[in-house]
Amino acid sequence: MLELGVRNTYDLDLDFQPELVIDAGGNIGLFTLRAAAGAASVSKAPVQFVIVEPLPRNIAQIEKHLPLNHVKARLMAGCLGGTHRSIPFYCREAIDSSFDPEKPYLSVLDVPVFMLSDAIGTSTAERMLIKLDIEGMEVEVLKQFVPTERRAVYVVGELHNYQVNSSIFEAIFRDQGWTFEYRSISHDHALFRACSPAALPLLTSMASVPTPVQA
Repeated sequence: MLELGVRNTYDLDLDFQPELVIDAGGNIGLFTLRAAAGAASVSKAPVQFVIVEPLPRNIAQIEKHLPLNHVKARLMAGCLGGTHRSIPFYCREAIDSSFDPEKPYLSVLDVPVFMLSDAIGTSTAERMLIKLDIEGMEVEVLKQFVPTERRAVYVVGELHNYQVNSSIFEAIFRDQGWTFEYRSISHDHALFRACSPAALPLLTSMASVPTPVQA
């Protein structure tokens, strides 16, 4: 709630009109509501929404918020990753839950790991907005997804363990000709956005961002 209510963490470009929005690490659904409001402000075209969230208490809040705001979404109880499996998720207060067992935690959930292809499902959308707030799983998700993706895709999200992951993360986009930038870097955490070559002409706000030269 802090990220969406107090500061503009995730950049929405209203010139980019997605047909499918995937909110991974959905928390209580506020990004989905924001994306739905933004889409409705510029177009009457239908938009599909998918929310991926591991915590049952958050899913319960999402199920309350969606009908109150006249938004329909497919809910997936779990997290995103690069392979199908189950992993432990360490539950803490507020927005501090994560896959990190080192910090004190209240309880542990065994959560299923879905891939982005599962979230996309049978959708025929050619324009996709993907938000990733997935507590360190973003590298494996994008490493699996980006190399074969040719549709217009705009990704906003957070990179954890920046010092360790930044070079790997940047190569994922650079090697496929995606346009990419960090919006901010603080300690070992970075906010980023990226778009596929097919999405770049549709994103006015990224027109001045240099496209990395492929190695």
